[in-house]
Amino acid sequence: MNKNVVTYALSIMAFMLLWHVMSAKFFNPVLVPPPLKVGEKIVEMSRDGELLSHVWASLYRICVGYFWGCLLGVAIGVGIGLSKFLNDFVSPPIQFVKSITPVAIVPLAILAFGLDEASKYVVIIYGSFVPVVLNTAAGLASVPKIRVRAAQCLGAPTRNIVRYVMLPSAWPFILTGLRLAMGFSFMGVVAAEMIGADTGVGFLIMQSQNMLLPEQMFTGLFMLGVLGLLTDRVFQVVIQKVMRRYMVLIIAESGFKGA
Repeated sequence: MNKNVVTYALSIMAFMLLWHVMSAKFFNPVLVPPPLKVGEKIVEMSRDGELLSHVWASLYRICVGYFWGCLLGVAIGVGIGLSKFLNDFVSPPIQFVKSITPVAIVPLAILAFGLDEASKYVVIIYGSFVPVVLNTAAGLASVPKIRVRAAQCLGAPTRNIVRYVMLPSAWPFILTGLRLAMGFSFMGVVAAEMIGADTGVGFLIMQSQNMLLPEQMFTGLFMLGVLGLLTDRVFQVVIQKVMRRYMVLIIAESGFKGA
């Protein structure tokens, strides 16, 4: 059996055990239900389709907002990385807003776009955009000059240098930005759904808190954790594969320099 699978299984078991002990010994089990009670609630809500509808609503919003946020982030990040003028012009406002979390702009988004889906998409797009644009620009800025000069010496046009040399070299940075952006997307959608929605995991958590339904509230929290864990694991696998290819390039380049 794969050692990673065993490690993950032991980690989950340890977390569940800690949760059970904390619920029984340090908190009121009525307010902080043990894992078994939450599991029963998950099964109950899954049978009638309620849980799936909330999860699907949140995932759909995340996918739409995340896609557009990352698309804009990569496009503007590439422009910043290739143009000194654009870097000087765009970097100050980006540096200004990067400390403003997606949660903080939820009231502004609702004031500007109302309680419709647009306000939720804006929050997610904002949360996805900032880490992607910063990491994309940093990745392009870190491309070794020797690769660009080698391509220029071979007569490659600028567009091919960007496409086949600079972007592949910047991929580890871009993927890191995409991974961070997914976490901010979850943060943004939950905050937006808590304030202005009638579906979604964030709405489920807030509604459960208002109605004093702790088992249902923990169900929402648990589903957020599961979704976040799965998406982050996918990014880990992708980043490891990309980094493996990136290290091959670095080793080959080192050998070329030493020759």
